[in-house]
Amino acid sequence: MSIKERRSLEKAEIKRKIMDAAIEIINQDGYENLSIRKIAVKIEYSPTTIYLYYKDKAQIIFDMSNKLYSRIVNDITNFINENALLSIDKQVKETMLIFIKSLSSKPEMAKAVMYSGINVIFANENTVPTNSGIVLLDKMLSTGIEQKIFRPSTANTSWMITSALLGFVMSVVENQIYLSDDFNQVMDDFVEILMGGINQ
Repeated sequence: MSIKERRSLEKAEIKRKIMDAAIEIINQDGYENLSIRKIAVKIEYSPTTIYLYYKDKAQIIFDMSNKLYSRIVNDITNFINENALLSIDKQVKETMLIFIKSLSSKPEMAKAVMYSGINVIFANENTVPTNSGIVLLDKMLSTGIEQKIFRPSTANTSWMITSALLGFVMSVVENQIYLSDDFNQVMDDFVEILMGGINQ
């Protein structure tokens, strides 16, 4: 392993420790009580070292949300690429399920991001939120409208659907429903309700 590769691994490990400590502090004491100093004490590094990686606690949250968001988009993109012949309603339903499963698989990180109160999923200057995931889902909904599978009023509602999914995930994570034996059924029932709202 080269020195450059070793340094890259070391940096990734320190960032992981910082994020893990931040998650623990947020979930125990709340985002308002998170500080670079508290993280430094927890992982036994100097605050100066932490500042080499993050300028403030908000940047840590943005990094966490990017990790979660990238995972969701990658999982959905892979599914769509592997199942391009599946009907659009089945693709959209599975996209919603993947969204829930991806976030629920990192429950402590998802809680920390949501507890922070920072609008990281939809952060932008537009009135209607947008990001690559929203654009992708809107395209899928448009296809479903063209095929007369989805209601015309479904156009450009991906941000609303995503908000509903985020609310569900927050409840699932907060109440540890993701650990229950019937989680898959609860998740499927919720997605069926959302699908009922967009199907013709």
